[in-house]
Amino acid sequence: MRNRLLMAVLFTPIFIILIFWGGIPFFFLVAAIALTGLLEFYRMIETKEIKPLIFLGLLMAIGWLLAISVPQAFSLVIAASVMVLLVYQMRRNDLSRAITNCAMTIFGLFYVVGLLGHLLVLRNLEGGRSLVFTVWFITWMGDSGAFTIGKSWGKHKLLPRISPKKTVEGVIGGIGSAILAAFVAYITLRVIFKSEPFPISHAFFLGLILGVVGILGDLSESLFKRKAKVKDSGESIPGHGGVLDTFDSLLFTVPVMYYYAKFILHR
Repeated sequence: MRNRLLMAVLFTPIFIILIFWGGIPFFFLVAAIALTGLLEFYRMIETKEIKPLIFLGLLMAIGWLLAISVPQAFSLVIAASVMVLLVYQMRRNDLSRAITNCAMTIFGLFYVVGLLGHLLVLRNLEGGRSLVFTVWFITWMGDSGAFTIGKSWGKHKLLPRISPKKTVEGVIGGIGSAILAAFVAYITLRVIFKSEPFPISHAFFLGLILGVVGILGDLSESLFKRKAKVKDSGESIPGHGGVLDTFDSLLFTVPVMYYYAKFILHR
């Protein structure tokens, strides 16, 4: 718990500064998180039967991140990634797991880089820095609320076969914290930064939907960890485990925030 708090105190200011700075520094932040998370995912799912093409996957991830802000280029990069993987497999002697290896390599790209890469396109929208801050703050508060309340008062297991420690009480606490965080984010951005990320009338619904989606993101990563029989995705962040353990909820909340801003808020 002490390490968890220490890492939050150290990295939260840096994360906020880079969100508002934007540009190349923000790109490198997202790239570092995405590439580390992808590497953790590949190592987590790797078995005798599944051998994701780690080096190729990481190279392709860089291309995906560079192209994600340009729809036509992004489509081209995805198509090229599939073709390169298949051609590479043709050159290998052992073809028994070729389809599985290619499929899991591409899936990792979509799951980690494709979802988290929405941070870059969200930041490019009108009022993007406020939107990125909002989704990060709501997700972080939702996670913290679920962890604290679940640890203190959790009694009823949610889905023990996927995540033994998650409780119904923790889920309720996380959603409630996310709703509260939406109002706090609105007030903070409006008063301190003179920015309105969304109309105040959207705060409750936005907090609710991001709170629910964040929990689904957390459970999805737990599903992979359960299958891999590991407690954490890695050890890169003391007190939290791996990068995926820290940003699993954001994998789901960021795309939802992007499309909410695009089609509901008309940004």
